[in-house]
Order: sequence, then C-alpha cells, then structure tokens
Amino acid sequence: MILIIHGNDLVSSRDYYSKEKDKLDSPILIEGDGLTYDRIFQAAENNTFFDSKITLAIENFFTKNKSNSLEFKKITEYINSTKDLNVIFWESNEISKTNQTVLKNSVIKAFSYPQVLFQFLDGLKPGNGENLIKLIFELKRNMEIELIFFMIVRQFRLMISQLGKGVKIEEAKRLQGWQTDKLSKQALLFQKEKLIELYGQLFEIDLAQKTGKLPYSLEKSIDIFLLGL
Repeated sequence: MILIIHGNDLVSSRDYYSKEKDKLDSPILIEGDGLTYDRIFQAAENNTFFDSKITLAIENFFTKNKSNSLEFKKITEYINSTKDLNVIFWESNEISKTNQTVLKNSVIKAFSYPQVLFQFLDGLKPGNGENLIKLIFELKRNMEIELIFFMIVRQFRLMISQLGKGVKIEEAKRLQGWQTDKLSKQALLFQKEKLIELYGQLFEIDLAQKTGKLPYSLEKSIDIFLLGL
C-alpha cells in the first residue's frame, strides 16, 4: 500500500494522517527533509522474522526533495519495486500532478481549502468589507465560521510579519518567496498602525468568544470587523 496525503488544509490532512497511522502496527516515522536511499533501505529491510510487512510514515518527502535529484529517483524506484512495504506519505502542502503519479498504484488523498478562501484572504484590504461579506456567504457552504475566523487572524498575523526585519514568526519562515511578496504588498495597503490595531481587534474578538463575553455571534462580529477595514 502506498498512500499520499497532501493539501493546504493542514488540520484535516494531519488528522487523517494520524488516524491512518493508528490503524497500522508500529510504523517507522521518517522525516523527508534530506532523506537518502540508504535511510529508506535500512528502515525497510530491518524487519523481524514475524513482520511480513514494514510500514514507513514519511513526512514532507515531496515537499523537501527535488524530483530530478538522484536520491529522489532511487527512493521512488525502490518503493515501486518493493512489494512487502507499506508507505504513508504526508505533505504539508499540495504536491504537483507529476509527483502524484511517480509512485505506481498509489492512493491519493487531497485536503484542500476551497479556492474562494484565497480570493477572500487576498481581498482583506481597506474599503472592501461588503465584497468580503459576500465571499464569506460562499465560504460558509464548505467551512465552519470558526475556521474562517482563524484564517482571517492568520492572514493579519502574516501581514504584520512582513512589516519589518524585527518582526519574526515561525509560520512566516516557511513561506515561499512569492507568498511573502504578496503579503508585503497586501500589508502596504494598510497603515502600519491600522494593521496592528485591526489585529488587536481580532484578538479581542477571539478572547471574548472564548470567555463567552462576545456581544454578538462570531459571524456578526466578523461582519462588523470587515466593514471597519
């Protein structure tokens, strides 16, 4: 069995990955960053007399390794040619169509947010509140309002991380160059003080929601927030 789990909905994909691992006996966990053929071979061949199959759980192999590298080719060829081996791949992002087909007879499970979510997040800018509320109406068909709120908070946090060299958060370090450029341009649509003020408002909404002191529903509070951008 070869299972590839990927997509930008990390919560759902990670949950599915954990459940799949729990179904199997003692999977060997391997980090994909800098993975070598020797490491895979040793793990796969180190089976006991009673173990007919070894299960490898490999994280971020496709994300962290170039598909044209020698090690990548050796690893994928070995997995394709080895019958008594279960491999579960988990990726923290979406992988290309080419990488989805490089392993024969693999099962692909994709967990991705609806495309309108990214249109919504990119639209977080001054004076765009009414359009954003319309997009939220579409988003609620597939997403819980709590998750939408979480993504709004995350977007503002990432924008603030682009304000200057002194602002560093771990989440921003994992972004691609094109993503940071896009966030920087979006952040510049706000005054620095306004951006920080808005993030503070989101913090207050979150705190009031958790303590049961929110005067309106979370959905209504988000609408008011968006109209005030």
